[in-house]
Amino acid sequence: MKFAVAGLAMAAAVFAASAASAATIHDGGMTGPEVAAWLKEKGYRADLSKDDAGDPMISSAADGITFKVYFYDCEGPRCKAIQFSAGFDLKDGLSAAQANRWNRENRYLKVYLDDDSDPYVQYDVNVNAGRTMSGLDDDFSVWTGMLGDFAEFIDWR
Repeated sequence: MKFAVAGLAMAAAVFAASAASAATIHDGGMTGPEVAAWLKEKGYRADLSKDDAGDPMISSAADGITFKVYFYDCEGPRCKAIQFSAGFDLKDGLSAAQANRWNRENRYLKVYLDDDSDPYVQYDVNVNAGRTMSGLDDDFSVWTGMLGDFAEFIDWR
């Protein structure tokens, strides 16, 4: 009997975790506090503030690399898109040829150069229209994995 009860408890926990990750994101998108809570659940720092336009903005980090989460297409507190973005202040900058090589050889994470030739990478994610939390989790794993790949590409580490 103990095994049956333990088995049922374990099955319930697995079902609850599956239901949470399969949860559908609100059709209107996500709020800053919702994205911050999601990041914290994943074990990441999530310092919520606002950008110059008054939209939510989150500062975080992955593997020692600081990044921001910007919010777009906002109507009230809900935003239909987010963008993960990280900048790297390099001593000698990155050449346009290197940036173009990265963009040509890699999907999803795209780089551009600022006026000092410092690279910024960005990854845009829609968070509306039937998206799920497990889909957002997958997008975030693409972001964090490619962020590490880019840091290696520019010899950041």
